[in-house]
Amino acid sequence: MKKIKEKLAEQLEKELEIDVSVNDIEIPEPEHGDFAYPAMKAASQRGENPRELAEEVAEALEETEYVNRVEVAGPGYLNFFIDRTFFAEELEKIVESDRMSIKQREGKMCIDFSAPNLAKPMHIGHMRNNCIGDSLQRIMRFVGYDVTAENYIGDWGTKHGQVIYAFKKWGSMEEFKENPMDHMYELYVKLHDEADEDDKQKARDWSRKIEEGDEEAVELWEMFREATIKYNEKEYERMGIEFDRTTGESVVAEKAKDKVKEGLERGIFKKDGDGSIFIDFEDEKFPNTVVQRDDGSTLYLSRDIANLEKRKEEGFDHNLYVVANEQDLHFQQLFEICEEFGIEGIQSEHVSYGMVHLRDGSMSSSKGNIITLKELIDKSVEKASKIEGRDIDNAEEVGLGAIRYANLSVSRNKDIEFDWENVMDFEGDSGPYLQYSNVRAKSILDETDKEGKIVGELNDQEYIMVKKLAEFSEKVENAADQREPAKIANYLSELSEEFNSFYHSCQVIGVDEKTEKRRLKIVEMFVDVTDQGLELLGIEPLEEM
Repeated sequence: MKKIKEKLAEQLEKELEIDVSVNDIEIPEPEHGDFAYPAMKAASQRGENPRELAEEVAEALEETEYVNRVEVAGPGYLNFFIDRTFFAEELEKIVESDRMSIKQREGKMCIDFSAPNLAKPMHIGHMRNNCIGDSLQRIMRFVGYDVTAENYIGDWGTKHGQVIYAFKKWGSMEEFKENPMDHMYELYVKLHDEADEDDKQKARDWSRKIEEGDEEAVELWEMFREATIKYNEKEYERMGIEFDRTTGESVVAEKAKDKVKEGLERGIFKKDGDGSIFIDFEDEKFPNTVVQRDDGSTLYLSRDIANLEKRKEEGFDHNLYVVANEQDLHFQQLFEICEEFGIEGIQSEHVSYGMVHLRDGSMSSSKGNIITLKELIDKSVEKASKIEGRDIDNAEEVGLGAIRYANLSVSRNKDIEFDWENVMDFEGDSGPYLQYSNVRAKSILDETDKEGKIVGELNDQEYIMVKKLAEFSEKVENAADQREPAKIANYLSELSEEFNSFYHSCQVIGVDEKTEKRRLKIVEMFVDVTDQGLELLGIEPLEEM
């Protein structure tokens, strides 16, 4: 618990007369105490024997009211055993405080996530992006940032000319009106399967027409754009994801051309012999890359330069891109170029994450080899409706909880091999397990009108629960600082395991008054922490299950 760490650091600093930070206080194995401080570094600074220094400090700190005893171990470790009642009372204050006493950050932050392309349904890869991005926006708001969640959709470029050309060649307005997404995607895949060089050139011509403002091209592009956004809105609503704004590459298309022109004038970019414009990373830090084609059309990179500058002008202090690690190089190049342009005063980060792979091969939108997000949710909800043969009334929330946890519990730098059996495994380390543990605790509280209170001496199992609950605030801070929701997901799984051990070994209702009050308070704090933790993951806490 950070509060007690701060107290210990302050007292150690006073006794040792050197700087001691919260990070210097360690968490040892339970049998060695609640907190530990290695005095070896301090002894080196003071020119003293570490063991003797530790023994001297231990004697002074044993008189502290909240410290039961201090033991010296090894070459000079100070092991602190905290008064259990004091520890529990401090935890109670934290749980009942605003934002659980987490130090609030300042700054305006844009979190860019989801970003689907036009005319294609979102798939399981988007699910991981959506889960990470939505959880991050929840976490960042909780720790104090002024967050704008932005869905910056892929609505510009060559692929949109392809859809228009395919629609003109094979499309049906009747079929489009009946089921727009299915028809658009069917055309996209058909073009990929059947297009010859002439078809590809005609598709590129339509892309150019969009950029030039051709009336028919723009009208069809807007029709496909609106249909895609409308389709995706239903998916986001189902997942409980809300964006503060939806923009797209089209918003900065003209500004991107201006940035390319500026880059040429300033010598940041160069013109190639074929008429295209590129950047030469002269120190060979990155490979050279094109920022504008020979036909004058912009690319992702040039549009991202314009958009990053736009966000800087909007006053954002932090700019987070939640995008898979296949785009690592793209963002490294982007940030390097923006530095060349002198776009400063905004801290941009690529929140990279591992890819989702199908067990039997890679996914390809153009080949139609995808598992759509809708299919994933539908199957998970169907599975959730019959957990252990029981009918589940809130199967939608349970199924979505399973998907969210499966994506968030894996550290984002790791790839995920998609396997229906693993995603649908609701036992043990899973979203439904967290929801069930939370509901089980609430069912205990429903059995009584009494309120909990920390009174009497905590036994070992109770104290294990209290200490685990006390980790929550630091886990949230670590998740925010490292842009890593898995810190919270894995902690909640461990906490739920501890709670279920507590549940089986510590009767709560019907014991003596002090014990009942104390255990009720522990259960109440577990509910408060898991309610909040689940919310930060985007998993809905339930009242029954």
